[in-house]
Amino acid sequence: MAISSYDITAAAFQPGKAHNYELSILTGMDSFAYIIRDRIKNQLLAYRSLSLTPEEQKSWGESIYRLIKADDKLRSLRYGSSVLGWESPRMTLVPDALYQEHQNRQYLEQLTLIGLEDLVRSERINDLEAQLIFGASKNRLDAVERRLSPLRTTHMAGGLLTAWGNRSRRLRHQAVSASVRGGRLFLAAHQNGNLLYFNTFTFRKAPDAVYYLLLAYQQCGWTPKRVPLYLSGEITDQSELFRQFYRYVEDIRFSAYGAPPANPPEMTSLPGHVFFELLCLG
Repeated sequence: MAISSYDITAAAFQPGKAHNYELSILTGMDSFAYIIRDRIKNQLLAYRSLSLTPEEQKSWGESIYRLIKADDKLRSLRYGSSVLGWESPRMTLVPDALYQEHQNRQYLEQLTLIGLEDLVRSERINDLEAQLIFGASKNRLDAVERRLSPLRTTHMAGGLLTAWGNRSRRLRHQAVSASVRGGRLFLAAHQNGNLLYFNTFTFRKAPDAVYYLLLAYQQCGWTPKRVPLYLSGEITDQSELFRQFYRYVEDIRFSAYGAPPANPPEMTSLPGHVFFELLCLG
């Protein structure tokens, strides 16, 4: 059975007002998470996050179906807006000047293995003046889109790179940013708003994640003790992963969304960086 990290619903949540709400979902690898936000009041109403067990990952589509079927907020409600954020390490960025739409699959095949049954999609990242191209298992993507009918599907990297780039541009500084969820680590480095590095890794133990983090600093020629690290996702300052990061990086901060939704009383203790990736999907 999937392991639940958070499952919080505010008393203000009313199924009959779902047409006023926005559902943001993040999945694709070893986790499943969503938030529900009142678009009129800009208020957070629900946050749920689960990690799939190794056995559930073997039958990913069936496992997601069971999760949705058992969740009253997903099974039968139709929301005014819904967006699906997809997690996949198989992705790349191609500058607009070099991009040719009919070569999407070839772009990815130069970097990773793309099966005949895999889907390849692209989306424009305006701030980067580039196309983000990603591959996804058709069976996995269909399992979610068919049952939740999102109005839009996007790769989670697009929103994160845009938000992190805007912060770097505003503060005019260098920074490494990391998103952690389940066994997935997404890293990027920006200088004055310019993207210098990005990559996605899977890890099982904290030392592996530390290695990937330090690799980002090394690729940029930066010293970890001098350049801040911004964290988002399900990582807290009490976690083992945070303590391992802090051994090498002295300045660790948590990502904050520009216009965060108000937290109801039930969620006042929920840190905003935990669902930062989901807000960036909007």
